[in-house]
Amino acid sequence: MRMKKSLLKSLIGHLSREGFKLFVEELFGRFGQSGEPFYALPDIGEDVYCRELLDSYGGSIHAVYLLHFSPIELFKDPKKILASNPSMTAKLRKIRSTYSRELGQWGMVDPMLTPSRKLNELYFLSNYVGLPKATYNKIILPSYRKILRKTKVYPHIFGTGTCDSFVSKNPVGSEKALTHLLLQRGEGVSIYFGPDEQRVDRFFGEKSLAGVISLVSRMPYQPIILLKEKEEVIHEFEHLIRTNAKESEIERFITSKYKDIFGPRYDRIESQIWLRFPQNDIAGKDRRLDVFLRNSVTSDWELYEIKRAIKLTCTYRDGPVIASEVCKAAQQIKRYEKILSQDYVKRKLAEDGIEYCVPILHLVIGAKPEIPHEQWRCLVNANIKDIKVITFDEIVKDMECRVTDYKNLLEQQP
Repeated sequence: MRMKKSLLKSLIGHLSREGFKLFVEELFGRFGQSGEPFYALPDIGEDVYCRELLDSYGGSIHAVYLLHFSPIELFKDPKKILASNPSMTAKLRKIRSTYSRELGQWGMVDPMLTPSRKLNELYFLSNYVGLPKATYNKIILPSYRKILRKTKVYPHIFGTGTCDSFVSKNPVGSEKALTHLLLQRGEGVSIYFGPDEQRVDRFFGEKSLAGVISLVSRMPYQPIILLKEKEEVIHEFEHLIRTNAKESEIERFITSKYKDIFGPRYDRIESQIWLRFPQNDIAGKDRRLDVFLRNSVTSDWELYEIKRAIKLTCTYRDGPVIASEVCKAAQQIKRYEKILSQDYVKRKLAEDGIEYCVPILHLVIGAKPEIPHEQWRCLVNANIKDIKVITFDEIVKDMECRVTDYKNLLEQQP
């Protein structure tokens, strides 16, 4: 059974720098579609690769690949990380020097033996995932072209490869490459000694968390994935729900485990954000948001209001209706939306790196509805507009599905 493309893209996009490099080597080498030799060019520099085009005479025409692992989500302006890149500039100049002198500038195209530039194609392989098309067309591609002009490197064909394009153009190879990476080329092991057990777990790293910086090293943290710990997160979350924990307890747990709970598409969390704009509040009060999450796929922020696992419905005149607590919570979120829609509020939050257009609204409340699912969804659609109502049971099921996907990936043979 093939993995969903959206999950596959997300997993590749969250690999650490070393993991992404190993993935590229697997994808273009062992699991490449063309079957052409793919190898590193260490004399030019780290993360530079070559593929000999089989259509050329004796492999005399090359495509060169330059790995560009970029923490683009840590920058408000992507152009800043692309405009000034001394390492990339140095590699490109070495590429120009190598292909104009040491290897010879020209190759031959078989069978007509037509002369062609030896450096025929050049691609930047980046770990970007889920960026809008406009970002590529207006920022990323023009920035790469500018660097090529600056270094006087003029390949016949120029392009980029990203997590999105890898999966779109070679979904089977991408899945096999990632599977082989996780099964055979893990980045390390974690050794645990405790009072009740000792265990060794193999792990692979994820890229740095946006907005999470060590106070000691001043460097971004890099998380790792341990499947057993992910299962433990589910059990802890279920315990909070079963014991009817306080909203503050649930919120603290969600804040500390938000990627496990809501998924890897979120790369930053802000909690307990004060909206001190009483002039915009119907009661003239300051308001406080529970959880604000940044969606790395849409590059926008989503609001999550967290309530307790209360009953979602009650009976009125022999028919089910939505509980008043649910309706009150929805009205509360709509008040937040009105405040967040003001331009000066957007500007104020942007100063803290929270930039959004129109935040998506979520209400997390209740466990499993006491009525059939279809009836529950009809009640929500009829009474609560523009807010996605999510139950705790739905969140747990989503968490279990992601862990199952990880396990299935690790169990597959390349």
